[in-house]
Amino acid sequence: MQIIAPIARSFQLLFSIVVLGLSITLARQQYFGKVPAETGYAAFTGALGIVVALIGIAALWVSSLSGIIVWVLDGVTSLALLIAGIIYAVALKGVSCSDPVGAWDNKIISGGCIHDDYYGKICSDRSDSGDHLGTIRSRCKRAEADCAFMFLAFAACACALVASFLTRNK
Repeated sequence: MQIIAPIARSFQLLFSIVVLGLSITLARQQYFGKVPAETGYAAFTGALGIVVALIGIAALWVSSLSGIIVWVLDGVTSLALLIAGIIYAVALKGVSCSDPVGAWDNKIISGGCIHDDYYGKICSDRSDSGDHLGTIRSRCKRAEADCAFMFLAFAACACALVASFLTRNK
């Protein structure tokens, strides 16, 4: 049972790094307007997951960190990652990356939209190569992966919490 905690912490750290990286990539590609709150919150939960995973890894060797401190941190982080995954899944609204035209005006995927009196709704599909559908498809896949890794990070964090609780006296 004691081997589960370090493995879970390692996965929590890895998945949180991926969440933070994907969220920052999506935020940096925002062209019009502000970054959606969902993307900002996802980046926050990725960073929180990294910090708590590092504290949890340190708690494996430093007994003064283990116990209630780590349990509270893991509980809050698990909840934050679960909420982020649910919010992201709702915001993506079941878009299909195989249909980039349908995903074009999603606020997470589009890179921002503005309303023009002449052209109507203009969403950022900026691409240096001119492959606008490829850009939307790429952002869509990143957003879906980000959402999936939020749930994976949640599962790893919850597993680390349970393992830490079950091995509390050893």
